[in-house]
Amino acid sequence: MQFKTIMDWIKTRTKEKTYFISEHIVRNLTQRLFSIPEIEKVLLNGAILETHHHPLRNNAYLILGDSKDKPIHVMCTKDDTGNLIVLYAYVPSEPTWTDKKTRKQSNHQEKDEKQMKCFFCNSEIESITVGNFDFRWEGGLYVIKGVPAGLCVQCGEKYISAEISEKIVAKIEKEDFAEKGEVLVFEFEA
Repeated sequence: MQFKTIMDWIKTRTKEKTYFISEHIVRNLTQRLFSIPEIEKVLLNGAILETHHHPLRNNAYLILGDSKDKPIHVMCTKDDTGNLIVLYAYVPSEPTWTDKKTRKQSNHQEKDEKQMKCFFCNSEIESITVGNFDFRWEGGLYVIKGVPAGLCVQCGEKYISAEISEKIVAKIEKEDFAEKGEVLVFEFEA
């Protein structure tokens, strides 16, 4: 099948329901931020707002569309085997977007070129302490409370440093937990 544009391909995959969604989308669905039909509406009727070029991955496309009374951004890509992957979706808002089409310029970006940006949506990362951080290691699920992390202000992706990750793994390997059970929970101590 020949496609004139990437949007034709995205629309065809969406109509056929031959696409995959990321865990990021599933987390947002459970929070009822939007629904699968709303995401599909954006993919069927929206337009490409940005193309993100990744040197080690295929291009990703930020699609802008509207559903009900709100704009929605949906990021998707084509994987190496030709599948449509829906990576994440969000309602564009401050502080990243001035409106649904315009990405806000950061004032401190000029001062600090090394400011970490989200890999997925290129928005600013804010330092936070995560109330509950899910960490999967060798088939186990661990919930760690009070983890210092970075949080994307737009799409909600969380980042932890290599140092913090090493500390978490060391705690897991020492079995240093406050609770035992199928899901192990402990407080993070710096």
